[in-house]
Amino acid sequence: MAAIHNDEQPKYFSGEKLYTPHEVSLFLGLSVESLRLYEREGLIVPLKLESGHRRFTEEDIEWITCIQRQIHENKLNFAGIRYLLAMLPCHEMKPCCLEDQMNCPAGDKSCRPCWNFENTPCRQKGENCRTCVVYQQVLNVENLKQILQVKFKCD
Repeated sequence: MAAIHNDEQPKYFSGEKLYTPHEVSLFLGLSVESLRLYEREGLIVPLKLESGHRRFTEEDIEWITCIQRQIHENKLNFAGIRYLLAMLPCHEMKPCCLEDQMNCPAGDKSCRPCWNFENTPCRQKGENCRTCVVYQQVLNVENLKQILQVKFKCD
């Protein structure tokens, strides 16, 4: 991916260059408001700096590209994408005790991914959705395809 240049010094998080919403919108040819909409719809979880400003990594940009492809090429709407993401077997991907599984609102009957819920046992324990293994698997689109294929084969 070509770097997007601006007059500011680039910001990095854990060695990764961070992109502003404006830079991402220019690179992908979509509006900053579309990025905000993807966030409101629960499709992305941008990194938030201490200042409250949002930033994106290259993995985020790849995921946003995948979202755009699902919308434009596969004709999925936000609800359809959320439904697919809700199929991620989060309790299988991270060690949760049975009590947490039973009390989690993002359980098997949810139509939204786990990071769309405020009161999950993970969040109550102070875990960050952005660094969670479940969300990280979404950012790796190839892993996501494999996970969903296995889920569909089992059903």
